[in-house]
Amino acid sequence: MASSDDAPDLSLRSSSDLKVALVAAACTVGLTLALQYGVGADVPLIYRLSPLAPYFVFVFTRGAALSERAWQLLIFAVSLVTLGVFAL
Repeated sequence: MASSDDAPDLSLRSSSDLKVALVAAACTVGLTLALQYGVGADVPLIYRLSPLAPYFVFVFTRGAALSERAWQLLIFAVSLVTLGVFAL
């Protein structure tokens, strides 16, 4: 019988990981919906996934020297810039 020590650790590092992931997910879905229904532009998938780029940097650098709020704002800013590029 396996002990509880053999079970993999599935917990997140902290709640900041979850919050940043939620912002990235919301911005990705929101950007896709805004581009498709708001602007009416047929945008390639790679551009619609642009909010995930700063999220992956956050994950792989373990947050680097920025705060949780700064990462969230960066993800949101990337979403707005992408939307702006295709809306104009």
